[in-house]
Amino acid sequence: MEPIGPEEQQEMRDVLQRFYGSEVQGWTITYEMYEMLGELMQKSGGCTRVMHFVPRPWDFSNPIKWAQKQVRQAITRYLKTPEGQHYISCMRAAAIGMKSRFVVAASGA
Repeated sequence: MEPIGPEEQQEMRDVLQRFYGSEVQGWTITYEMYEMLGELMQKSGGCTRVMHFVPRPWDFSNPIKWAQKQVRQAITRYLKTPEGQHYISCMRAAAIGMKSRFVVAASGA
């Protein structure tokens, strides 16, 4: 397998830092971590689909019009979003459950 270059390693650290903080800057990036990132994205996918249907904040206008608009916008948000995009909160929730696996992979174990 081709080694992961320094630039690629830093890009991966930058992605992981959003979930695990600055400690990732000391991690050795492995191919296993790329596989786990894919798994993390899969785990967050269901949450992302649900988040499209969460109503946005109340704007104190006519309640019926607001509800109708929320339904229309929820459907539009869902249909316009590419499958690869995920809400960051969903990614974070999935990432919490996988942190120990990333730490082990970074240690080379």
